[in-house]
Amino acid sequence: MVKISAVIITLNEEKNIERCIRSVQRVADEILVVDSFSTDRTEEICQNLGTRFIKHKFEGFRDQKNFAVSQASHDYILALDADEALSVELEREVLQVKCNWKFDGYKFIRLNNYCGKWLFHTDMYPEKRIRLFDRRKGRWQGANIHEVVKMDHNAKVQTLKGHLLHWRYQTYEEHIDEVNRYSTISAQEYYYQGKKSGYIKMIFHTTWRFIHSYFIRTGFLSGFNGFLISFLLAKHCFVKYAKLRRLYKINRKRQPYPFVNILNAPASFRPLASVIVTTYNQPEWLRKTLWGFEFQTEKQFEIIIADDGSGEATMQVIDEFKKRNTLNITHVWHPDNGFQKCQILNKAILHSNSDYLIFTDGDCIPRNDFVEVHIKNAKQGVFLSGGYLKLTKNVSDKISFDDVKNGLPFKYSWLKKNKQPFTYKFLKLTQKPFLQKFLNVITTTKPTWNGHNVSGWKTDIIAVNGYNEDMQYGGLDRELGERLMNYGVKGKQIRYSAVCVHLDHPRPYRTKSTWDKNNRIRKEVRRKKLQWTSNGIIKSKI
Repeated sequence: MVKISAVIITLNEEKNIERCIRSVQRVADEILVVDSFSTDRTEEICQNLGTRFIKHKFEGFRDQKNFAVSQASHDYILALDADEALSVELEREVLQVKCNWKFDGYKFIRLNNYCGKWLFHTDMYPEKRIRLFDRRKGRWQGANIHEVVKMDHNAKVQTLKGHLLHWRYQTYEEHIDEVNRYSTISAQEYYYQGKKSGYIKMIFHTTWRFIHSYFIRTGFLSGFNGFLISFLLAKHCFVKYAKLRRLYKINRKRQPYPFVNILNAPASFRPLASVIVTTYNQPEWLRKTLWGFEFQTEKQFEIIIADDGSGEATMQVIDEFKKRNTLNITHVWHPDNGFQKCQILNKAILHSNSDYLIFTDGDCIPRNDFVEVHIKNAKQGVFLSGGYLKLTKNVSDKISFDDVKNGLPFKYSWLKKNKQPFTYKFLKLTQKPFLQKFLNVITTTKPTWNGHNVSGWKTDIIAVNGYNEDMQYGGLDRELGERLMNYGVKGKQIRYSAVCVHLDHPRPYRTKSTWDKNNRIRKEVRRKKLQWTSNGIIKSKI
């Protein structure tokens, strides 16, 4: 028999919470309530019923629920909202599952109570949701108001027959108010994801939503309630797209990067992006790299130097730039104990202050539009894979401060003058936007997570537990990218738009044994569709 933790999040739920708790008392070995600082009798009721009660700041339904799951004592989670309760039939089925756990997750059929009547029609029935699951195989994902439990690729899920009772709306006014509130949140989510709203899309989706709910899902069998629900579902769809259009209109001039959530962030305190630069005892190359970041067209970013144990010379370079006060630099360092790039990268991620992270190396000079291109192309559910041109040792040594200031290492004439061998990769240096986009589309190279030039959302990286610290030199960055793709994040190629030049240097830490080890790890990630590493930012899986 497995042990189950019932997990409930609350905010001012004194009217509902007792019913919810009592419905799970027979099946749960622990009842955990995570509360967002309620001001009513919620805490008193929960404590009287013997629950574990934790207060935690609310930052969205998805994130709050994942926090609650992480605090549970047992790996088998029964997740309910405060306005839900197990039916007698469902309670009996959960007890049977508890005694004979066969699947990784179980779906419940949610039955909604609408203004005092149970609703068996419209798009509100049946709603199938995973609510009983092994937290080692699944977690809350999706937008922060449309959160769902998603299981690992190879997880097995079964649907139970009993109903999860949900007291959704007590009055029509409550439903109408929620349409207004949630359409605003949905529009903002779409805006940050880069979704657009045209007249055809608005009319088509609105019309289809009503037809689907009222006719296909037989809402007409529920009388006036069925009609009203179908109408309000369609209205929510229309208003959501109307508000989305309005967001683009009012922010077109004020905010040049529509995919980055900075509307509520003071410009002087919150960077648009955190640029994480790895380095190890290459002070001259790091100096030239930081020169490149001094001349970026976009200035609102921070630099996190992920230092894998460099000596005094590197410290002096960093102090030099701090004194000049041209860059916002944070130096994250740990003692030299061999190749520990993944460890220092994970530490740097936790030190970042932006929602969006750009990764590069301390031997890569960025073109002056490097940060701007990454931010402009940032999009939810996507990571960006940039490109580089590798320079010879002779050309790398010749690059001066004025060369970087004037962008000469990115000009074919300067490279030819300094005897950089010509290759087709010189196409990466084109600064014609149309040609860049065309080449990004037609390239046969798949987008990969490359440490010299890549970017993605901090939430996605943390969701897969960051870099795998078992990895040594050789494909360690790509392993993270492969887990991100298993998680559902798609790669986008910008190798001809976001460009850096790679300075030449020896790599004594490159060995066949580390490559073989890393290839075995990556093969397992691809074969098992793994998303999480147990040796990452968190050293054990929740």
